[in-house]
Amino acid sequence: MANVHKDFHGCFSYALKFLYEEFGFSEVEEYLRRIARNVYAPLIESLRSFGLPALKKYLENIMALEEADFDLQYKDSKLLLIVKKCPALHHMRARSYEVFERFCESTRIINEEICRQAGYKATVKYDQLKGTCTQCFQKEK
Repeated sequence: MANVHKDFHGCFSYALKFLYEEFGFSEVEEYLRRIARNVYAPLIESLRSFGLPALKKYLENIMALEEADFDLQYKDSKLLLIVKKCPALHHMRARSYEVFERFCESTRIINEEICRQAGYKATVKYDQLKGTCTQCFQKEK
């Protein structure tokens, strides 16, 4: 198993909290959208070129590296990622890191931007207290 830097989630949570307190949530959102466009440019191109199977492969790899409890399935032309136990939230809580109150919004915003750039759309329903979420991806009509 590759070495996964789970402490990244804690650093990321503190960074988001700092940006929120200093500049407000609109700046947090713009920051996350820029991250999505730049850091995930190869994923955007794969999604644009190969569709949801490319995203499925990416998510399977990330979830395996994070040792997540998840289910990934196609349903009605949609790709559904069901995270039963979020590895980021679980790790931060186990280490007593403060979790930014809107931490899960980062997943929603980054997913939306990656998909928007590739002609897809994404939605996320999450319960940050329980550490669960369902992410849905589908082609933009």
